[in-house]
Amino acid sequence: MRLVDWLWLRLLTLMALGFGLGFGFLPQAWGAAPAREARIVAEWDHDPSLFTQALFFDGQDIVESAGLYGRSRVIRYRPGGQVLAEFRPGAEFFAEGAALVGDEIYVLTWREGVVFILDAQTLTLKKTLFLPRESWGLTFDGTQLWRSDGSAQLWPHQLSLAAAGRPVTVRDGDKTIKFLNELERDPQSGLILANIFGQTRVAFIEPRTGTVKFYLDCQKIAKKYAPKNPEAVLNGLALDPAGRLFLTGKLWPRLFQVDWDPIPMNGAPDLE
Repeated sequence: MRLVDWLWLRLLTLMALGFGLGFGFLPQAWGAAPAREARIVAEWDHDPSLFTQALFFDGQDIVESAGLYGRSRVIRYRPGGQVLAEFRPGAEFFAEGAALVGDEIYVLTWREGVVFILDAQTLTLKKTLFLPRESWGLTFDGTQLWRSDGSAQLWPHQLSLAAAGRPVTVRDGDKTIKFLNELERDPQSGLILANIFGQTRVAFIEPRTGTVKFYLDCQKIAKKYAPKNPEAVLNGLALDPAGRLFLTGKLWPRLFQVDWDPIPMNGAPDLE
């Protein structure tokens, strides 16, 4: 979703929580879970016109969903390479999270209640399903889909999009972690990675319990590379077949492969 829309929806909540509005990102209130500092391993050009909502690998290719009304599209490309396939849903749709399910890609829309099912290779439309809910992020664990909606909950779905159980509330200790956005699942650990909207950290979540196991802090990367635009927030997480983590942001000109180092956690880490 767009930051301007989100701010109108969440302003009273943010004030009640004591958040202030910084340039581009919201201040981060750290909890009990440890943090690891992201460091750049490699980088590539990234189309700065893409309002990134989802990012994942299918083999050696990246699939990216980009939002905004009139500009939404889903593209398939090699890192730093040309677009291999593209899907444009129409000006009335705001594309959001997306996930690979076998040889198909599920693409959410923000408020329109439509889910597009695309051929994974060609990105041609195969069918549409309907989910009358606000939707942000999506990932697949091999059995069921997990969806975020900007709250502190992860919603499990069958492939038909019917509910697959009760939602899981994400917590760091006794603190609920709201504004969950783009999602990616790590098949090795089973953890779900989640961007937190407007912040420069990624939560690594145990989906059965909703417990945050640790955070990946990307503050230094965002501070150096994010465009000077309040909508250009960190968003977009992808694990390649070798388990390497890639990330970018909305309207960012660069795509990064990152690794991480532990950092001490006594409240907020000092990253200055």
